[in-house]
Formats: sequence, C-alpha cells, structure tokens
Amino acid sequence: MTGRKFFLGCLCIIGFYVTGTCQTDTISRPETTRNQPVIAPIINQPKVTRYLSDSARSRYADSAAVNDSLHALQLLNDSLRTDSLRRATIQASIPLYDTSTYEKYATHPFLPLHKTAIFMPIDYHVRENKDDLFYLMAGIVLLLALIRAAFSKYFRNLFLLFFQTSLRQKQTRDQLLQDNLASLLTNFLFLVSAGVYITLLIQYKNWTQLSFWWLVAGSAAVLLVVYLMKYLFLLFTGWVFNSKEAAGSYVFVVFMVNKILGVALIPFLLLLAFASAAVVQVALTISFGMIALLFAYRYWVSFIAIRNKLKVNAIHFLLYLCAVELLPMVLIYKVLINYFSRSF
Repeated sequence: MTGRKFFLGCLCIIGFYVTGTCQTDTISRPETTRNQPVIAPIINQPKVTRYLSDSARSRYADSAAVNDSLHALQLLNDSLRTDSLRRATIQASIPLYDTSTYEKYATHPFLPLHKTAIFMPIDYHVRENKDDLFYLMAGIVLLLALIRAAFSKYFRNLFLLFFQTSLRQKQTRDQLLQDNLASLLTNFLFLVSAGVYITLLIQYKNWTQLSFWWLVAGSAAVLLVVYLMKYLFLLFTGWVFNSKEAAGSYVFVVFMVNKILGVALIPFLLLLAFASAAVVQVALTISFGMIALLFAYRYWVSFIAIRNKLKVNAIHFLLYLCAVELLPMVLIYKVLINYFSRSF
C-alpha cells in the first residue's frame, strides 16, 4: 500500500508539471514575432485614466489630443522650413535668364556686366581750345586778302619779278620801290607769318612751356630786330665803301624773298595749327625744304646782282654770308636755347 501511494504521488507531481508547462507555451509569443524589435509608442501616456472620473477622463483625453496635434504641427513646420530652405538654395544656385527684355544682354559672355570690375587707370582727354589760334589765322588770311585787293598791281609785280631770271628790269623794280605802304604791309605780313610759324614749331617740338602769345610776340620781335639791324648794317657798309647801289640791290632781294616767304607760309600755318600729327610732320618737312630753297635762291640772286658791281668772287661772298648772316643767327639761337633751358 505504501508503494502504491508513492507511485500515485509521483504521477500527480508529473501531471501538475505538464499542466504548468502547457500554460506557459500558450501564453508565450509566437515564433514569428520573437526576433522582431519592439516599437515604442511616440507618446507614453501614463495609465492613470482608470482611476479618474468620466469628466476628468474626457478632459485628459482632450489635452492628450491637443499635445499630439501640437507636436505634429511642430514637426510639420520643421519639415516645411527645411523644404523651403532647400528649395531656396536650389533656386539660388540656378541662374535665371530674362529673354523677354534687354536684360538678356546682361548675361552675354562678351558683356561681363556682373563680373568684378577691372581697375584700368586712363588719362582723360583734355580738350584743347584753339579759338584764339583760329582768329589769328583768320586775321592773317584777312591781311593777305586786303593787300591783294588794295594793292593788286604791287602784288602781281612782286611775284612777276620773283620768277624772272634777271633783275635787270629796272622799271618793275622801281614800281615796287615806289609803293611804300604796300611794301610795309607785306613786310609786316612776313613778320607775323614767320613768328607764328616759329611758335607752332616750338610748341610741336615742346621746347618750352611759354604761352602761345608770348612766343608769337617774342618770335616776331626777334625777326624784327634781326632784319632791322641787317638793313641798317647794309646801308652803313654801302655808305662806307661807296657802294650804295650794290647795297640797295642786296637789300631789295633780301626783303623781296621775305615777302614771298610770308605769303607762302600761310598754307603751312593752317596745317600746323589744325591738322593731325602725321600731317603736321609732312607739312614741316615740306616747309623746311621750301625755306631752304628760298634762302638758296636769295643768296644766288644777290650774288649775281652784286658780282658785276663790286667785282667779288664766290669765296668772298661765302665769307660774308658766314660772318654777317649765319654766325649772328647761330649765336642768337644759342642764347635763346640757354635762356629757355635755364628758366624752365
């Protein structure tokens, strides 16, 4: 009996054990969900509503719903703000081209209007006022026209005698010597034309910074002094050596060539005053050649005029030119250059 009771007790213990084990398996999770992660709720609400009344429970539910909506609205605003910033960044990085107005030319590759400016120092053009020079040129041309209109016979005989091969036609020469007013006006025309020519040459070479009118007045004064002294010296030597006729012939040739030179320089004055630099250079070259030819013609005609009267040869005449005409001009030129160099 005792062994039977022991056996029944063991069976009971085994049955209880099996029954407990089966209950645990039914409560356990299915096999398919054992390895899946557990997702926690976004908002953990404390389970205290079971201890509240119906009104308090409804108010708690409403406040929880409001909190959930505010949290969702905040998330929505954050996402919208992020999206707007990203959209603005994308739009700023994309260049906009206006093809309907003139703004489309602002983006042209050959018109870099939106690029960084380049610093380029330049010298602004200073407009040179030449009104005074224009009126001076008009006055010179007017003086020539007045001489041509008032003393037409003298003007015609002057050029007729200049192109003659010999000065033996005393009648034409006497007619020129008798008209003192026309001779004075043509000599004044030479002084003005030569003075303006020297002034324009000095300004073109930029030898000095004196004003234009001072240069014109100084050049004309120097020419007046030089030829006045030359005239007085020739008359004095003619009286000393009893050769008044030869001295008078030489003086007539010198001043006749000067008058022709005063008329011939007027076209070159207009070019030097208003033409471009290239034209001015050509005009200077041609005018230098013309002046050299006129001086050579003057010395040749003077030598022919006095050779038979004074019985001089070419060597003596050359010595006279070097000692009396060329050397004083060189000395005057040297003094003026030294004065301008020291003053400026």
